Amino acid sequence: MKNKLKKDDTIELNNKKVRIDKLVETFVVIPAHEIVKYLKNKEIYLPNYLHKALIRKNIAPVIANAENDDKFSDEMKHRLKWFDSFTIFQLEKLAQSYGIDIDVAEYKRDFWTIIIQNRNELGINSLEFVKLQNLTMKYQRKESEGYETMKESLNEIYFEPPGYFEGALISEAKEVLSHAMTLSDVRELGKKYDVNIPRRINKQQLIEIIALKLDLNESEQERLQKKSILDLEHYAKEHRVNVSIELKKVDMIEYILLKRQAQSVPVQETALKIFEGINVEDYLYEATFEDIAHKYNVERKKKQRNIRNLVISLIILAVVIIIVMFDLI
Repeated sequence: MKNKLKKDDTIELNNKKVRIDKLVETFVVIPAHEIVKYLKNKEIYLPNYLHKALIRKNIAPVIANAENDDKFSDEMKHRLKWFDSFTIFQLEKLAQSYGIDIDVAEYKRDFWTIIIQNRNELGINSLEFVKLQNLTMKYQRKESEGYETMKESLNEIYFEPPGYFEGALISEAKEVLSHAMTLSDVRELGKKYDVNIPRRINKQQLIEIIALKLDLNESEQERLQKKSILDLEHYAKEHRVNVSIELKKVDMIEYILLKRQAQSVPVQETALKIFEGINVEDYLYEATFEDIAHKYNVERKKKQRNIRNLVISLIILAVVIIIVMFDLI
């Protein structure tokens, strides 16, 4: 993946040099279903952590500003310590809970910036951007789609790489989901993957989980059927399978991971190689949530100082005017 886009970076289209940021701005009007149609025709699929990065970059300044204005409860402030690691579900849930609109235009600007910057690696030639330019003419005067509509379409081209869940490495996802989500949130996450999380699991479900974790064959599963629930829990512990009939939050997350259906979007090795080892958030924004919060805090203090100075100046001016008027009298 290339370095961060510079303002004056250009691309040659129709024998003319066009600034990439200007081209990106024209592509914002292209609806998601057309983007999907184009990318699928090129057999281009993108890792889900790219989607996560685009959402995070989109809402981070709003969240940081809200935190500085003390709009969050103490519990939410504690959760926001994990913001830099939030999964897609957590970012969308946070935006929904606080009525934050994910800016579709900004999302698409960042999306197209990454696509254009990596056009050669993705197998896209400049001529195809001319076709996309022509497509913008069709949608210039049409109303922009909302985030949910865009997301529904883009789900067709985002895939979850092996070892990932909700745009994060599984190990990191487990940690942030267990530390920064309520039990109710976890159950809602389960519904997203058509997984109904029981409050307690029965013997058959316990056997199924153990079998999935240890990759047991039918014969081995039949032997487990003869054991009691207590014996099954001991068996699981001996084989380092962390599960019991009383599901804790961590167990619920594990249950979702085990029961979720296989994705329909193909894993594309080319895209993985392009984005491998790259912190997409840094590429787009080059700042952690703490950095963003500090920036907004500094800006807020500066604004407050300017307002205070203006008020003082107005008071002094008013006093001067009153003194002058009294002198005239």
